[in-house]
Amino acid sequence: MAVKAEHHRHSKRVTSTRRWQVLRQAVLERDGWACVDCGQTRGRLEIDHVQPVRLRPDLAFDPANCATRCPPCHTRKTRIECGHPPPITSPERDAWGQAVAELATNETGNT
Repeated sequence: MAVKAEHHRHSKRVTSTRRWQVLRQAVLERDGWACVDCGQTRGRLEIDHVQPVRLRPDLAFDPANCATRCPPCHTRKTRIECGHPPPITSPERDAWGQAVAELATNETGNT
């Protein structure tokens, strides 16, 4: 699948700098090392540009334009920004996701 030109990863020029690494740590600390959407604290957390760099390059290094997100929440937000429909949700699907998350927590807690 080809990447549309307007959704090319403009942030690569930003995220490959030392300045970004320092900002990333500051945003993680500010957000309590947790996803701002779901609260996940384990695994790799990503720093998301709330307003994409392709639209607002002037805000690329602004901490107020950054948020900590887990990979699934970051992907969900980015896909919606790129024009994909939001994921389908239902009470059954949400309950299943919660049950799986609880099982994962219980398994790691018992080791």
